[in-house]
Amino acid sequence: MKLNKYFGEVKKDYSGFSAENKFKIPYLKTYKNTESVKIYLGEQFDSDNDWKEFENPPSISKLDEYESTLKKFITEIDKVFINVQFEIFEHYKSFYATYYEQPFFPMFENVKIQKNENDKSNSPLCIDNKEIHFDYVEGILESIRILDNNTIKIPFSYYIDEEHGLEIKIVNNIVEKVGGIAET
Repeated sequence: MKLNKYFGEVKKDYSGFSAENKFKIPYLKTYKNTESVKIYLGEQFDSDNDWKEFENPPSISKLDEYESTLKKFITEIDKVFINVQFEIFEHYKSFYATYYEQPFFPMFENVKIQKNENDKSNSPLCIDNKEIHFDYVEGILESIRILDNNTIKIPFSYYIDEEHGLEIKIVNNIVEKVGGIAET
């Protein structure tokens, strides 16, 4: 356990080291409409040590780096959010549009996509812009992870693909990669 003025108590839990303090991320909905999200600090597993969990909390200098990364992210959220919307819409067009933009049978039922009566196919979703697409992104899955080199990973619940979800990797406040959860 380590105490930090910005993050509060930093302690180990089931997914690595997390901050006691939670943070509200503007523009981004949260899963189950919580007010703020949990912050994980650093990787959970050590890729240089047979993927064992880290036993020691991040150093003071790492916590300072993570604080700077989160503060810059929140300060620049207007610009970041536009990039997030654009990149996840591009991901949808590349991986899902060929299925959902023609008559389809739902793989997952949820509040946005439901099966029709009598096993009839559904009409195309007609997702033709980033704003409409973002309605299918339910919210942050309770936490984000701040990593080295100004990197943040954010997992989302995703109505389009509830099995894999959606995760974005942001480096220097620009989306670098979009994929399923734990794929970025």
